[in-house]
Amino acid sequence: MKNLMKKTLGKYYSKNLVRNFCLYKMNLLVNSPRYGETQEEHDRYDEWRKANDLDCLYFDGDLRADTLMSQWTMIKWVAEFINRESGLKLSLCEPDLMLFIEETDKYLPPENELVQLLYEFLALAELPCNYILLPDRCMNNDRYCFKRSYRIKMFYDQVPVTLWNIFEKETLGRYFLDEDGNVDEAKVNEWVRREKLEMGFEKKVIKQSAVIPLAKEISPKRGKELTKESELREALLYMIRFLRQRDRALKMNKATDKAVAQLNRIFEVTGPYGGMIKTDKPRVYWTFCSEIYEEKETTKTMVLYESGGDYFDYVIDPWFFVTAEMEDGKIVDVTIEEFKEWNGLGYEQVDKDGYRYSLGPKCKNPDSLRKLFSEFMNDICETGPYLTSPKSVYRSNKDGDMKKVRFRKNKE
Repeated sequence: MKNLMKKTLGKYYSKNLVRNFCLYKMNLLVNSPRYGETQEEHDRYDEWRKANDLDCLYFDGDLRADTLMSQWTMIKWVAEFINRESGLKLSLCEPDLMLFIEETDKYLPPENELVQLLYEFLALAELPCNYILLPDRCMNNDRYCFKRSYRIKMFYDQVPVTLWNIFEKETLGRYFLDEDGNVDEAKVNEWVRREKLEMGFEKKVIKQSAVIPLAKEISPKRGKELTKESELREALLYMIRFLRQRDRALKMNKATDKAVAQLNRIFEVTGPYGGMIKTDKPRVYWTFCSEIYEEKETTKTMVLYESGGDYFDYVIDPWFFVTAEMEDGKIVDVTIEEFKEWNGLGYEQVDKDGYRYSLGPKCKNPDSLRKLFSEFMNDICETGPYLTSPKSVYRSNKDGDMKKVRFRKNKE
């Protein structure tokens, strides 16, 4: 999956993951405008954050974006523990960031077991699996330090604390209230599943009593500053396990690099607004269709399907609804939102959470959306004649009107 830390730092990105994070954070501290008190200052800061903050960049500039697990907090706590005899105390400021930019190994010796676990965590923390979309942007600050009660509560962005408190209307549950002012557990459940956070609950049962603690002796109800070696080790192992599982869950509906390249080949033939490719064997290779539903500056929402058979243009099988991320006119990432296929009686669907359903109850789909989409792209780009010897090609314009065009075979 894409790594925007690597893209943001460019030539300054290195294998020193602590230095990478501190360089990135230094840039934010030095260059971000002051949030200020006026609406104009707020707007200026928001526009800057949309374009520079990794949280927002991973979500196309959405201000509700947030880092799931704080990299700096763990860097700080591990470094303070290792250097406890010297009394090292750190804060998120330029001088302390420079300590790690210039002398990482002095404060975080690479042979130390905790440092090795920290690097393992940081490698995952740069990726999309460490970024979430909140129901409300105000929850961003509340997840670290909750100031809306008579007593300030430190949550430290700790995941178990977030998952426990979204059931509490006095704290983070305030973002999931029903009309009567009570926590709507259906809304909580929906958000947890949407953000793929089920691995934070025992047996993935989403309820408050099933929240898995950060460490054996730490309650998920409240945040805790980690100062003991055993706590730091358990917490890092928890975070690594969680992000690995979430990374796998997110990839289930992310197209492979090969499938993304294949989709780019298709759009080289049909044009940027999609179209139709017909074959000489319509009963074997149905007409391939691509339609753009919505286009933004960096994304396209589209439906891809085959249509034909005895009920040409009525039977559609299979059908994929996807969101494509664009960069310099090319598709660089594809999220598969939904899949449908005909079973003879009606359509069966697989949603983005991997559940297959039709007329009966939902059941977990044994084949991920990622695999289903790869098979579909192989059928279009390798097995079928769509990109080698199609009967005819039609291109859509921006308004959705199609026109037949001359086919030019793609050069491999």
